[in-house]
Amino acid sequence: MLIVPDKINWRSDYYGIDSLESCRDQQHFLNYSKKITYQYNSKGFRDHEWPTDLNDAVWCVGDSFTVGLGQPFEETWPQILEKKIGKRCLNLGEDGCSNDTISLRVDEIAKSYQPKLIVVMWSYIHRRRVDNRDVQFVKTDFGLKNDMKNFLKNFNNLRKCPVNMIHTIIPGAFPEDKKEIFGYILKNNNYPKSLIKFQQLDYARDYHHFDIDTSLHLCDLILNEINNFDKISK
Repeated sequence: MLIVPDKINWRSDYYGIDSLESCRDQQHFLNYSKKITYQYNSKGFRDHEWPTDLNDAVWCVGDSFTVGLGQPFEETWPQILEKKIGKRCLNLGEDGCSNDTISLRVDEIAKSYQPKLIVVMWSYIHRRRVDNRDVQFVKTDFGLKNDMKNFLKNFNNLRKCPVNMIHTIIPGAFPEDKKEIFGYILKNNNYPKSLIKFQQLDYARDYHHFDIDTSLHLCDLILNEINNFDKISK
């Protein structure tokens, strides 16, 4: 789970919906002035090579919003967090990653490295892991109730890990305007109140993912949580 084989040492200037052909607003894409390069390390993550000593590292796990799709690498939220706290922040973002995979990845990190802190950015609740790969949804098991059950299962599993962990979630991960989902949450009284939710303030080059202002805002929220942990110093 800590290697993405098809991205090992991969490099490109465009990727996925971050291209003129696939972006959500071509004029925005053309007007975006910042240089973007996707450079992946020997483990298949958009990050520098990991240091030998990982004792003090902060592990950042998520999907394409953690990868920083449409953003310069130095403006991704793990890189900004690294500058703010002065500790190595490892970027374990994977495009299209489901919450099932995120949960498995975090569990492996917790068991293998005994980290001091993991920051989890949860993905869209309709994504699932089926036959060892991530899919957008499961045709035989779909709907807001089942999606939320699956999300809560993963969320609660990680809350049992004996590791300092901060939980946040991408903008629009679940449709808050749907009464059905909130009726289910309230009925079961298990809404994860410790989940950091944040507003998307700007758009990356692809006009879907967030850009520098949102990254900065998110990192300030994460930093507030970090200050609550005795094991992590400023």
